[in-house]
Amino acid sequence: MVGEKEEQDKIPRHLPPKGSDTSSQELLYDTNIPTPSHSEHARTMVSTIGTGTLCTLSTDPAGYPYGSFVTFALHENEPIFLISALAEHTKNLQVSPESSLLIAEAGEGNPLALGRTTLIGKCEKMAESERESAKSVFIQAHPDASFYADFKDFFFYKLEVQSARYIGGFGRMSWIGGDDWKSAEPDPLSESAAGIIEHMNDDHRDAMVVCCTRLSRATDTSDAFMTGIDKYGFEMSAITDEGPRPIRLAFDRHANTSEEARKEIVKLVKKARNMAD
Repeated sequence: MVGEKEEQDKIPRHLPPKGSDTSSQELLYDTNIPTPSHSEHARTMVSTIGTGTLCTLSTDPAGYPYGSFVTFALHENEPIFLISALAEHTKNLQVSPESSLLIAEAGEGNPLALGRTTLIGKCEKMAESERESAKSVFIQAHPDASFYADFKDFFFYKLEVQSARYIGGFGRMSWIGGDDWKSAEPDPLSESAAGIIEHMNDDHRDAMVVCCTRLSRATDTSDAFMTGIDKYGFEMSAITDEGPRPIRLAFDRHANTSEEARKEIVKLVKKARNMAD
């Protein structure tokens, strides 16, 4: 039901990495460790992807969903659009503001194993008094928009999010209420995560093997790859005798910068190596 949140979103729990076939396997780590909530995952996704599908109610033919590829930016945590008065979706919004915005991750493999978020609410023209602040935010996200941002037939619209549907892959989904959406923050490591993961996989796989064998129940790990990192901890794919297994380890303290993340990872590696001695 729209507006309701699953218990899983209220109490963060780690779930298998996207696309992992672990439904019949015992998880080899403590599943009670902190992990981003679904609302945090959704906010991170939306803050890092600037395009989506805006769905409006068509006026001609009347009543049908009409999807438009759009660019957007976040203005006070709500998506805003710079759209032409001639566009079909603009004409639709002038009659019915009820709409949704679908944002989807791109990547290799099964597309249904990737994350996506649908934001639902009313999308209405912004007040003229907000135009300059909206313009500044939008052009920062989409510099090419400076070419047409001052055209007289282009206007800023804002989607006031009333609820959201988050799907993080197979078996990872929930409804997010409007208040939870507004209060959630994107993960502070989202911009540096790819670099951290690449560095760990290029230079420190031996350290991750030690972490898997000593800090989880994947004691037969022969190789390991980092697959994700956030302010709460990081995830790995441990190569075991039974095949790849997902492992998550938690930081002692939240890591809000890449340097803080590096220190937390070093602490976990030292802890694992001390246990091995």
